[in-house]
Amino acid sequence: MKPITPRIHGMIDYSSVALMLAAPALLRLDGRAGLISRLFAGSYLGVSLLTRMPLGVKPVIPFPVHGQIELASAPALLALPLLSGAFKATRERLYFLSLLATVLTVYSLTDWQADPER
Repeated sequence: MKPITPRIHGMIDYSSVALMLAAPALLRLDGRAGLISRLFAGSYLGVSLLTRMPLGVKPVIPFPVHGQIELASAPALLALPLLSGAFKATRERLYFLSLLATVLTVYSLTDWQADPER
């Protein structure tokens, strides 16, 4: 039994979006890392708004597909900063590794087969 329901997952996603938007200023990330963080925030916001879950606005994406999209984003959390050079600085590297760990942890604790209205 996984403890994260679709409703809780939505709350986590929207909170994560807010943190990804605030992180560049709060952590004084360099320009490339800040841009990548904001791009991820926008993509997570878009997917969350379109997911069939209690906090989704236009339920187009089935909740299990949301999970597949989220899992597929994990390699990009490393690849984009690495390819852009934003991964060289310690603060930026720790930030993106922390995001990756958060995504993988939330993914593994989410009940993707739960009733999407929970």
